[in-house]
Amino acid sequence: MAVEQTKPSPPTDSLRGFTLLEVLLALGLVAILSVAAITQFTDFSQDAKTAVTKERMNTIRVAIKGDARMVSNGQFVRPGFEAHCGALPGVKTGQSGATALSELITNPGSYSAYSITTKTGWRGPYLSQSDGTWSKDGWGLDFEYDPSARTLKSRGPDAQLGTADDLVITL
Repeated sequence: MAVEQTKPSPPTDSLRGFTLLEVLLALGLVAILSVAAITQFTDFSQDAKTAVTKERMNTIRVAIKGDARMVSNGQFVRPGFEAHCGALPGVKTGQSGATALSELITNPGSYSAYSITTKTGWRGPYLSQSDGTWSKDGWGLDFEYDPSARTLKSRGPDAQLGTADDLVITL
C-alpha cells in the first residue's frame, strides 16, 4: 500500500482581493462625502459674501449717519454726512443710487465747505475709496440707495431686487 502525499493548498484568504461590490460601495461612499463637502464649501462662500455685504452696508450707514457711540468730552467724534450737510446724500442734488453715494467721497459742489465755527458743511471724504469696492456688495453689484425712502439695499445672491434674499438697512 502506497500512501499518496499531497501538497497542502495555500490558504485561499491570502489570495483573495476585493469584490466588485466592495469597490463600488467604497466609491459610492467617497462620492457622497465629496458632495457633502462641496455643498458645505458653497455655503461658506455665500455666508462670506453676505458678511462682506453687511459690513460694507454698515460702513456706508456710519458714513451717512455717524456713530453715536463715539463721544469724547460730550461731543460726537464721528457725526457723519447727514449731521455735517443737513441732509442725506442725494437729497440736495436730486440723485439716487451710486451717484448719490459718490457724494460721500467727493463734494458735488452742492454743499459748502466745512466751517469750524458752525460745524456744518461737507467734511469728506466720509469713506475710504482705496480699493473701489465700497459701493458694491459681496457679489460685485452696486448697492441700491434711495434717499427718499432712507434705504440701502443689496440684491443678494440671486442678483434680483425685491426678492426674499435682499439685504436692506434703513438709515
